[in-house]
Amino acid sequence: MAQHGDRARETLLDAAEELFAEHGIDAVSNRRITEHAGTANHSAIKYHFGGRDEMIQALLARGREQITARREQILGELPDQPSLHDLVGAGVRPWIEYLDSLPVPGHRARFTYQAMFLPSVEEPLRVGIERSVQFDGQMGAIPELAHVPEPVLTARMRLIASLTLRLCASYETDVEAGTASGSWTAVGYFIIDAATGMLSAPVTHPDQFPTAVVAP
Repeated sequence: MAQHGDRARETLLDAAEELFAEHGIDAVSNRRITEHAGTANHSAIKYHFGGRDEMIQALLARGREQITARREQILGELPDQPSLHDLVGAGVRPWIEYLDSLPVPGHRARFTYQAMFLPSVEEPLRVGIERSVQFDGQMGAIPELAHVPEPVLTARMRLIASLTLRLCASYETDVEAGTASGSWTAVGYFIIDAATGMLSAPVTHPDQFPTAVVAP
């Protein structure tokens, strides 16, 4: 029974992720998800997850342990005094490698990009980014960032997170359509290079800057 329940749960998650990615989260009803999953029980989402918000959180948790473990591995392999490029790579590479490991067509990047603008997701994402800025205090010790106030650094990290997800969502669409050029690895290093430059850019107005992430 437990295995059957796990399979039913994963089938619902797969169906929801695909529909959310292709049509938008707000445009997809719970009933449509259960029908796409091939179940006649239209209360299946409530039964398996407790509700729609909990199902979305379960979707966002997919791959989290794998990504976290890979990030810790990369951080552990860095030199004692890593460069900004090294630390940005430790933040970006696990996510890109994870997307690259998923079957094609994939829907994870497109769903995640849309989900980051949900009120229930935006605040936890903000807190997570603020924590990741520090990388156990390593970011604050990077000479390239000595001129960047912490609030500006945090705002730039939020912007980078939004742009990263948007680019990954676009590339995922191209992969599915068969029109993608390059590779996920190339996409990852493009993001790492660009993010390194953005984080270390001059600060013209240290007290006046936008704090909101990029709109969808």
